[in-house]
Amino acid sequence: MMAMNEAAAAVGLDARSTSGASAAHESDDLKIHTSDFPGMVLVSTPLVRNNYLLWSRSIKVALTAKMKMSFIDGTYLKPAGNSEECKQWIRTDSMVFSWIMNSISKDIAKAFSYAKSARSLWLQLEARFGQANGPMIYNLQREIASISQGNMDIVSYFTKIAMLWDELECVDPTPECSCSSQRTMADKVASTQLMQFLMGLNDSFDAIRSQILVMDPLPSVDKAYSLVLRVESQRQSSINIQDINNNAAMTVRGTDFKRETGGKVFQQKKQYTDKKNLYCTHCTRTGHSKESCFKLHGYPEWFKDLTDKRKRYGSDARALNAIISDSAVVPQ
Repeated sequence: MMAMNEAAAAVGLDARSTSGASAAHESDDLKIHTSDFPGMVLVSTPLVRNNYLLWSRSIKVALTAKMKMSFIDGTYLKPAGNSEECKQWIRTDSMVFSWIMNSISKDIAKAFSYAKSARSLWLQLEARFGQANGPMIYNLQREIASISQGNMDIVSYFTKIAMLWDELECVDPTPECSCSSQRTMADKVASTQLMQFLMGLNDSFDAIRSQILVMDPLPSVDKAYSLVLRVESQRQSSINIQDINNNAAMTVRGTDFKRETGGKVFQQKKQYTDKKNLYCTHCTRTGHSKESCFKLHGYPEWFKDLTDKRKRYGSDARALNAIISDSAVVPQ
């Protein structure tokens, strides 16, 4: 008899504990923080006609952080009667309803203004914009299979393919269980993602890709990403160093040229004057004018070199013309 009484007491204690935990949970769901207000926007990107999957994920994360997911997933329905809990539930549900409406683009929000609760609003949005999983899974799988790095850098490429993996996991989640097969299934998914990431890399990463594929065991996709990113960073550093060296070499060559030419800039003659008709009134010779007469104005430094070259090459007119052509520059 005493044992029966103790068992009954234990059952009663468990019932009270369960009831107390449930009441505490519901009390947390009903709490509204002082910073919460109806005009609050939970997500930065509003719902439009083609982003429901990403939008719904963002809303769920925001409501989970505020402990209000129970108002849209159906786990906390409206209490019966006209109790204080019911009044508080209506108040909190209206707040959640406003948050969701504020996160919908204005051109489509009007169609859902008369939903009776946050849960009802959520179900209507899901029915209107949530596609069947089959087509979404197909489109995501096809996009993942066809993705390639192309002109993207490694960070952009990995970010894009990782977003596709996350979207696929959202619409086609990996089954969860407590058996030993769970680990095997997770390893299979990780291996598939690694191969997809490596297949999309440009051919310039063939070397590091081959090194990753022969690793035993295969690294995680995050580790592979880190290795490939390191290779890209090293290449970029080498390119930057080469650019610096090239610029430095050009600067040195320019400095040497200026030093050799006395800092003067030379320009090739683009227009030539026919000197046959020129006549000098000072020395009474043709081929030049009085303004450029060496006997009157003095002989330039290069004239002596040209005279020496004439003597050296003699009557070889072709060689002499080549030398004169090379010397046909004038200082600006």
